[in-house]
Amino acid sequence: MLAILALLLAWPVPLWLQQAKWPSRAPGAALILWQAIGISGGLSLVTAPLTWGLQPFGPGILSGAYELWRVFQADGIEGLAYDPRWHPLGFAAITLGCIIFGHLALVLVYTAYRTFSQRKKHREFVELLSASLQDHDRELLDGSHSAQTTRVLPVDHPLAYCLPGVNQPLTIVSQGLLDQLSTRQLNAILSHEAAHLNQRHDLLRLAFQAWHNAAPWLPVTSVAVDEVTELTEILADDVALVGHQRNDLTTALVHTLAATDTPEPTTTPADDTAAHTLSSRRLLRLLHPEEALNSGRVGLVIILAILLITVPAFISLM
Repeated sequence: MLAILALLLAWPVPLWLQQAKWPSRAPGAALILWQAIGISGGLSLVTAPLTWGLQPFGPGILSGAYELWRVFQADGIEGLAYDPRWHPLGFAAITLGCIIFGHLALVLVYTAYRTFSQRKKHREFVELLSASLQDHDRELLDGSHSAQTTRVLPVDHPLAYCLPGVNQPLTIVSQGLLDQLSTRQLNAILSHEAAHLNQRHDLLRLAFQAWHNAAPWLPVTSVAVDEVTELTEILADDVALVGHQRNDLTTALVHTLAATDTPEPTTTPADDTAAHTLSSRRLLRLLHPEEALNSGRVGLVIILAILLITVPAFISLM
């Protein structure tokens, strides 16, 4: 069961979710489901060989591990190694499960380390080249944005992105953007960036980027990265639209991508979590608002996400 679930969550389920029409109508619920798919898929992939290898000693990982520990205490390592209950491939299966878990954990740690290191270097680069908002630019900001956490890069290309941080996250804009946008448009896009920082979308994207790095040969991992990136952008759009006009936000976002030749995501040099994507689905959603998914269906999606995590965990551990 765990192996079949791991296979389903690694291939057909993410592809189905990518093709579904409802996620843009309930981006928060869709992100919860994507997280459940990632957690449950990884959990099933690790626990399937562990559960099978420990099956002669107990119905689940905890009971099997406890029995192994009891044998080790009674008979030592030799008694454990020559226990007649071992399946011929049992030890190999347990080793495989441990290797998969170690690989996933190490890739996550390495991805986090590399991202935070690059982000620190990028922050130093921004602080070196940029300046805080001048007095005439401060007047452009409404009361919800702090000029002290906004930096201006001296470039003509219209640019806006956020740089997450524990102590003082930054929002970076270019002088070219300040010259092109009106006060309302500027504050709309700054609200979009603030939503990324406040909801820590960078951590969510980091987890899925690590998943992709752990299995780059699996096309579904790149699908998950793209979908999660777009959904976080949609969520940030929704937050910005609460206090700003739809036309102001759309115009500002189009300005930031006006110089690109393709609709592919544009990334900052050191932090792809700050990337903007203006896909056709997202642009259509901004131009033609969609009706939000009703609360009943959102509740079903969340229940499904909870079951995806709890059921395989219960099956494997108990």
